[in-house]
Amino acid sequence: MGFSDRMRAWFKGETKRSAPSPSTDRASRTTVKELEGFVGSRAGVEAYLEPKTAIYSTTLLLVADDGEYLRRPVRDRGQAAEFCKRTNIPLYDAAKVGYPRRMKDYDRGVRPRRVNLEDLPPWPGDADDAGGGPSSPPPPPAAPRD
Repeated sequence: MGFSDRMRAWFKGETKRSAPSPSTDRASRTTVKELEGFVGSRAGVEAYLEPKTAIYSTTLLLVADDGEYLRRPVRDRGQAAEFCKRTNIPLYDAAKVGYPRRMKDYDRGVRPRRVNLEDLPPWPGDADDAGGGPSSPPPPPAAPRD
């Protein structure tokens, strides 16, 4: 096959290789394992599909609830959708919805303030009743005087 035949086949979209090479297939399995590890070890993960550009291939960006993120290449939208369905996480199109603010905050070093139950004030009526039984509701607020 000469150079002109290869160019003609390339313009028609015909390729000689129909199956992925072992190295590409292995990298794909490694990528999926990394994505699954990220989803399994973090809470509130969302997926953003980034479109193919002149420089980068299609990528899947996973963002956790604290803003930590992981970006890995995927074959196409179908592979990303299948991964998100299997791991039960939402998939967004980054070109349409943009990137979450928490991701930018994470890069700047801003961490979200977490609220624990101990930080909250006592629930009305719970402070009076330590026995755990039913308690009466708090009295209604007084009517304003004119």
